Amino acid sequence: MQRVLTAIVTPFNHENKIDLYSLIELVRFQLLHNCGVVLFGTTGECPTLSNEERETIMDEVIKIFHSNTNDFVIGVGGNNTSECIHNVESAKKRGFSQFMITTPYYNKPTQLGMEKHFEAICNTSKDSKFILYNVPGRTNVNLLPNTVYNICNKCPNVFAIKEASGDLGQMILIRRLCPFLTIYCGDDGLVIPAMSIGAYGVISVLSNYTPKTLNLITKYCTEKNFEEAFLIYKEVDDMIRLLFIETNPVPIKYLLYETKLIDTDEVRLPLVKFQSDENKAKLEMCRKKLCKFYLNNPGKY
Repeated sequence: MQRVLTAIVTPFNHENKIDLYSLIELVRFQLLHNCGVVLFGTTGECPTLSNEERETIMDEVIKIFHSNTNDFVIGVGGNNTSECIHNVESAKKRGFSQFMITTPYYNKPTQLGMEKHFEAICNTSKDSKFILYNVPGRTNVNLLPNTVYNICNKCPNVFAIKEASGDLGQMILIRRLCPFLTIYCGDDGLVIPAMSIGAYGVISVLSNYTPKTLNLITKYCTEKNFEEAFLIYKEVDDMIRLLFIETNPVPIKYLLYETKLIDTDEVRLPLVKFQSDENKAKLEMCRKKLCKFYLNNPGKY
C-alpha cells in the first residue's frame, strides 16, 4: 500500500450535483503521483452523499481504473452498523476490497460497543481488508489502544489504522500493543513526528493539491532523514493550518478550484463555501510560496 493515501474531495457542479469529470481527473492526478485514494471519507463529504451517488462514483471509478483497484480504499463508516455492512457489500460487488471504517459518531458508543461494531463489519467480509479510523474531533469518541488490540485479535483482516486523535502517546501505545498493525497518521501536521515513532505514512487532505510534497516528506521520513523532511514540510505548514481554519473540506476545495484542479468550490449544506477573504489571500500566498520553493530547487525535489 502507498505511504500517502489521499482523502479525496467529492467535486460538485454549480447545481450541487456530482462532477464526475473533475473527480476522475483528480483521481488520475493522485495515481500519477503514486498516491492511493480514499473515496467517501469526511473530506469527501460522505454524510451528504446518497447511496445512488456513491454507486455512481464507484461505477465510474471502476470503469476507468479497473486495473488499479488496490489503489483505492472505500470509506464505509457511519453510526449504523447494518448500513456500514451494506456499504461494504455494495463496494465489493464492484470489485473493491479495501475499506476504511470510522468510529461511530453522534450515538457515542462505549469501547465495547465500538469493538462489537468493528467486529460485526469486518467479520461479515473476511476476504476484505480494513482500516480503522479514529477521529475523536469528528465523532466525540476515542478508540483506545486496548480496544484496537481487541479488534485486531478478533479481526485479522484489519491491517491498518488511521490515527487522527492527535495524540502521539496513543500512537506509541498502539504500536506496542499491535506491532503488525500499519499506522497511518490522520493529521497532515503531525506526519513527521508520527513517522518518527513508526507510522507507515499519512492519509492526507493536503495531497489533494500537492501529492508530490507529501510523497517527498514520507520518503525522507522512511529514510530517517527527518531534517530533510522538515525542510520540505515547513514550506506547507502555514498552508496546512489554513486548510483547517474552516471546516474541512471547505478550504481545500477552494484551493483546488483556484488552481483549476476542480471546476467549482461548491460544498453541500450544512457546510458553506470558504468565507474569509483574508484567509483566501493567505492561502494564495502559501500557494505562491510553495511554487517558488520548487522553482528554486529544480531537480533537487
